[in-house]
Amino acid sequence: MDQTSGVGETWWEYLNRVTDRASQVEIARAAGVDPASVSRWKLGKNTPSADRVIAVARHFGRNPVEALVVARYLEPREVDASIELAASAAALTDDELITAVRRRLELARGMVASGSPVSQD
Repeated sequence: MDQTSGVGETWWEYLNRVTDRASQVEIARAAGVDPASVSRWKLGKNTPSADRVIAVARHFGRNPVEALVVARYLEPREVDASIELAASAAALTDDELITAVRRRLELARGMVASGSPVSQD
């Protein structure tokens, strides 16, 4: 990748900066790829996949979002966007799940008492 990322540096320049010019072998280990892949990154022939970008950032103690911006997976304007995460019921503790069910039942009872239709989804 010989073009700049829109943040002033190429992926290879970023790697040199955040790794303190680590060897291609060390970067390859951090990314979980072979050194030939890192060589192709240096030459701008290939761009690492997003999961490899994240692996390198984490290994060298950098914010993965920063690395994704430099690697052009994200635009700088997207970084400031709100992120909405939905929790899976499987991730809830038993107490959290019981509380959520209780709230829904109370809401449904209130809607029935007020004459509002209750959704059955």
